[in-house]
Amino acid sequence: MRISHLALASTIALLPFAITACGSDDDTPSGSGGSGASGATGGNGATGGNGATGGNGATGGSGAMGGSAGNGGSGGSGGNTCDLSGAGLEHADVTAPAAGQTVTLTSDKVWDLKGIINVGDGATLAIEPCTRIEGDGGSLGTLVIQQGGKIMAEGTESDPILFTSALPEGSRAPGDWGGVIILGKAPNFKVSGSTLPSIEGLNAGEGLYGGNEPDDNSGVFTYVRIEFSGVELSADNEINGLTLGSVGRGTTLHHVMISNTLDDCFEWFGGTVNAHHLVCNNAGDDMFDMDQGYQGSVQFLFGRQIAPISDDPNGWECDSDKGGATPVSQVTASNVTLCGLGTDPANPQYGAVFREGLEGDYSNMIMTGFEASFDVRDDAGTTTAPKVKVTNTTVKGVTEDIAYEETGGADNDNGFDERAWFNGGTGNSVADAGIMCGSAGVAPNPVPATAIAGGTPPTTGAAGTATDFDTAATYQGAFDTDNWMSAPWVDWAAN
Repeated sequence: MRISHLALASTIALLPFAITACGSDDDTPSGSGGSGASGATGGNGATGGNGATGGNGATGGSGAMGGSAGNGGSGGSGGNTCDLSGAGLEHADVTAPAAGQTVTLTSDKVWDLKGIINVGDGATLAIEPCTRIEGDGGSLGTLVIQQGGKIMAEGTESDPILFTSALPEGSRAPGDWGGVIILGKAPNFKVSGSTLPSIEGLNAGEGLYGGNEPDDNSGVFTYVRIEFSGVELSADNEINGLTLGSVGRGTTLHHVMISNTLDDCFEWFGGTVNAHHLVCNNAGDDMFDMDQGYQGSVQFLFGRQIAPISDDPNGWECDSDKGGATPVSQVTASNVTLCGLGTDPANPQYGAVFREGLEGDYSNMIMTGFEASFDVRDDAGTTTAPKVKVTNTTVKGVTEDIAYEETGGADNDNGFDERAWFNGGTGNSVADAGIMCGSAGVAPNPVPATAIAGGTPPTTGAAGTATDFDTAATYQGAFDTDNWMSAPWVDWAAN
């Protein structure tokens, strides 16, 4: 959490205030399909699947523009028809909806995100599947879903939603535009009376989050890809790919990929939102960062680091508060695969940093390629009763497999022995899991050569039961025999 700083907004009342190969945003796989029989005249065609060109035919049948009488079906195109390249589409500016209003970003246009667009209390921004949104860096293009606002970004596996750079392919880079910020009313230990924390870099009153509503609902965010984000809103205040400020567990969050961002891929500032199937490709800082009293459950996470820029890039970075502020950060995580970049003497990299009173249950993980796998400190671990439990996990480090040797309290952990702690955990081991992490622009092969048996994923954490956890995933890592990242919603383009 090097970059996302916070400031308190004084005396504000607690009020409502988404695998192609490597390089193209065209998500169209091969396949020609049949042409189908002409058939009798159909009824009134349903609205087309993707708009634009729809399934296969120009006149309905397969759902092109909908509305016209069907011709009995043209048989389908034999594959996904979602083209996210934006080629040939008209551009239009994203505008903020007013309270009580819904603005819909349709898939028949490329939407230009210019400046900071705030979706305020009572307003809704809806995004159709297979829609491309381009962030403008010069104007700090950033989308902010404020407290009480909603985003309904419901992509699908074959028709994802894309937030990306406005620059052409080959010229794109981390930090080209801002990112996506979702702010809710769930608990956060930075809340002080009627004063709420705020995301720095946003205008006064526009970045507030926190409250007492753990079931708060900020909408739906599924099958979304965010690329080349992280512009500085102000000095040293880059934006994460996806920032979650006190987002509540009424929000639906899954199948989200952050790729080539200048700061963290995902950061949770408090809140209770549960999530699954998250992908981090090449974060400038941490892959998955949780703090400020986040209490939730996550499952099926993949992350890999290519070229971070911060001085402390880690896979996990999870904090609470050394002073005992409540709610305490309590994380339940299972089925996670993290790939480090290897040795970087200037920027030591850990698979997981657990600190500042964090509590949690982490299981069924594979972590490989980090200089060391763990750094547990600041009362997240004690010599008698570790507050963080890690089980059924396989690690392989570059310099140290588990942790660096203790050097007189240099790790600020009061003598806590990470090696003994890890070795004492059920099902933990040091071994090469046999996965291929890939490289810049190259898709990984994260499925182990031989499945590694794990345990039953925990379903009950501080925030209650994670009802959407897959308890049949009794294997280590995010993948069994199925690489769910081979689907069209994932892309590994480097620029």
